[in-house]
Amino acid sequence: MNDLLSVASRRLIFECVTAHPGAHLRDVARRCALPLGTTLYHLDTLADASFVHARRDGRYKRYFTASAMGRRDKDVISVLRHETPRRIVQVLLDSEPLTQRELCDALGVSRSTLSFHAASLVTQGIIERIEVRPERKYSVLERDIVVDLFTRFGSSLEPTMAVPVSMPTLIAPVNAEVEVHA
Repeated sequence: MNDLLSVASRRLIFECVTAHPGAHLRDVARRCALPLGTTLYHLDTLADASFVHARRDGRYKRYFTASAMGRRDKDVISVLRHETPRRIVQVLLDSEPLTQRELCDALGVSRSTLSFHAASLVTQGIIERIEVRPERKYSVLERDIVVDLFTRFGSSLEPTMAVPVSMPTLIAPVNAEVEVHA
């Protein structure tokens, strides 16, 4: 493709961003099993060459391949990378529209937690609040876009777990025999 991708770790990072659009720095580093500094260096190099594009999402910088998806898809996938909003949208896709109480029961979250995330999802145009008596209901907007993103990238939306690093033993085990020299 290009000499830029001839470096194995850079190609691995590019392929990771392609497969997991909207992943943030630590997520890319974990998925590639590379040090954070190395990952950041290669992401910056790829961004400078316009192979990837970085966007701010609150405290995260999310990475996308340069032409993989449109602005709206990037907005939605960025939201779906957060666990609680993703779970809200998944439940609504399965059985919408639902009341706040029904969503709380399905997700096992408090009303205040749901209210916070639902308000954000409404503001971002991912779900809508339907005013019906006695209790408002929620439904997914742009269902086709959301379903398409879940279909294409659903498994990549789950976060990776930190790779455990084995620590050297610094002290002798309690049951070990200690040799004493006189």
